[in-house]
Amino acid sequence: MEDVKPATTRKPEFVERVAARSGLKKRDVKSALDAVMAELTETLLRGDELVLPPMGRIRAVKTREVGGGAHVMTLKLRTMKEGAGGAKDDDSGVAESDDAD
Repeated sequence: MEDVKPATTRKPEFVERVAARSGLKKRDVKSALDAVMAELTETLLRGDELVLPPMGRIRAVKTREVGGGAHVMTLKLRTMKEGAGGAKDDDSGVAESDDAD
């Protein structure tokens, strides 16, 4: 059996894909992505759980400072059911969960 290295997507390629999907200009996508990633990082470092339909629930289960302001975080991502996060009657953006993590 052969070890397969997973593909790595770098920020410029990611920005290009989001721009293509959204129809926005790359510079606008880059600015928005920078803001989203900064807020995502701060939220997880505070220990808060994020509910981001259609991606799912994400939280840091372990965080360790490694110096110079950098951290290593072990994250738990629970993906949503197929079709979850679409238009809902309550439009709350909060996923229903039957597990007791």
